Amino acid sequence: AGDTAQQLMESNDFKSWDQVLSAVGRDHIEVSPLNVSYRSTYEIARVARAVLGPLAPEEPLVAVRDGVPPELFVFDERGEAFTFLADALRSLTDEEPTASVAVLCRYPAHVEEAWNALSRAELPSLHKVEDYDFRFAPGIEIAEIRAAKGLEFDYVVVLHADAAIFPEDNSSRHHLHVAITRAAYQCWLISVGNASTLLPDWMPVRSLV
Repeated sequence: AGDTAQQLMESNDFKSWDQVLSAVGRDHIEVSPLNVSYRSTYEIARVARAVLGPLAPEEPLVAVRDGVPPELFVFDERGEAFTFLADALRSLTDEEPTASVAVLCRYPAHVEEAWNALSRAELPSLHKVEDYDFRFAPGIEIAEIRAAKGLEFDYVVVLHADAAIFPEDNSSRHHLHVAITRAAYQCWLISVGNASTLLPDWMPVRSLV
């Protein structure tokens, strides 16, 4: 069992389950992919699949529930982005104190940046994840995408969803796909400047430049 789209190790030469079965002498076995999204809503899974582009499976997407569409927020400066995010997270935690929230970044430097900015806002239950030490409790976790692989959160914020951090390559497609699919109910993507072209042009955008 596994999802090839969740691959984050660039050195991993895994291509397909058919390839693996052939290598172990079991190429007569038929692979039956699971294409149902049980974690995320249809709207979240649809954006995540669009991000995969040519890497996406051909089978139709099926999800067990619907929800609100993910949103892209575009800012002119990082300070403005973090001010907005701090206010939004405070409102969310006030309204839903039992919710789990992940703020996900592709690189460690961005985790530090987010921690420094959001900790000054004195948000309740804010935690920077180090060495995979997720709390698995209500609150806000700031972590690398790689560390969050396989986990689930009620809400996910993907920081730096811009063209410089997520260019058009397979590694970026996998990272962005994994980040988006950590969300069970809602996903926000925040970009400073030009958003990543991996994001579909039909998703809702709020330009706050």
